[in-house]
Amino acid sequence: MNLLHRAAATAAAIFTLAYASAEELPRAEYPRPQFERQEWINLNGTWDFEFDFGKSGMDRELFKAGSLSQEITVPFCPESELSGIGHTDFINCVWYRRDISIPEEWNGKNIYLNFGAVDYAAEIFIDGILAGRHYGGSSSFSIDLTGHVEAGKTHNLVIRVEDNQRSGEQSVGKQCSTFNSAGCFYTRTTGIWQTVWMEAVDRHGLKRVTMRPDIDQSQLVVMPEFYSESDCTLEVAVKDNGKTVARKSVPCSNHACIVLPLKKMKLWSPEDPFLYDVDFHVKDADGNELDHVKSYAGMRKIHIADGKVYLNNREYFQRLVLDQGFYPDGIWTAPSDEALRHDIELAKAAGFNCCCRKSRHGRVEKD
Repeated sequence: MNLLHRAAATAAAIFTLAYASAEELPRAEYPRPQFERQEWINLNGTWDFEFDFGKSGMDRELFKAGSLSQEITVPFCPESELSGIGHTDFINCVWYRRDISIPEEWNGKNIYLNFGAVDYAAEIFIDGILAGRHYGGSSSFSIDLTGHVEAGKTHNLVIRVEDNQRSGEQSVGKQCSTFNSAGCFYTRTTGIWQTVWMEAVDRHGLKRVTMRPDIDQSQLVVMPEFYSESDCTLEVAVKDNGKTVARKSVPCSNHACIVLPLKKMKLWSPEDPFLYDVDFHVKDADGNELDHVKSYAGMRKIHIADGKVYLNNREYFQRLVLDQGFYPDGIWTAPSDEALRHDIELAKAAGFNCCCRKSRHGRVEKD
């Protein structure tokens, strides 16, 4: 199964604890497909919103507000049409607000509020109390809400975002420093521009996983990191179209090196983008499952020798296209997975086998 079909399947199959049906939510798909949990709450949709051009919101105690003056559709930035606002002049500060209800079933677990991206400096308040800060307009981050919320109750979530794009003190990438887009610089992005969601995780659950394909030895190397080390067991299973082709159980130790040999290994390439499914299960001493994460991996190797690019140890001629990643209605945020897929399909139909996608900080990165 390739990545395009996988994204569609994930969006259709995932169980979402949401306040509205998935069909009514913008960007309803699980936002982290390579580290997917089944039990989550999508917080996209209608939020209260307010501009704070004078940066007086703290003095006015908007962090305690029960409502704000406008509404916005998250995760689209206020400069975009899809946000319902479309304010394209410079914005130096904004506020967001909504209620969040914590399911009773999440009692005893750590509760995380996750952000795909917020441009640029974000402060998160729960019931008027600062729960966390984050700086950086393009990086994902999580706020641990465990000590701020209670299972079975509803809480007031307020977010303040400051974005001093012309200060010279923060990265802005391709955002234009003049009112109108000019040259290769485009409409600015302020505030929340990627999915916001909550999920509950056992205190011994997985925090992140690094996977490294080693095609020369026909093996996948996995390095896990846990929220806390324990005497629990991590089970890793690699699957080919539902059939388990490699499995291993190890103690839950941070940065352990887990080697999974793959017989009759299938390689990934632009012409045949095959992906293995990878399941992670954290179990206690009695075999009870504490955490389950779904992922995937492609077995490939890219290296340069004698001035030539090699893919899977064979010389590979690259034909590249530059994708700036801006959308007329969503700006930095693609309106849907279908829009992202369409970009790739157009590039492949034109004969390209590699994409240079301009990052949000202006660097060129290959996909």
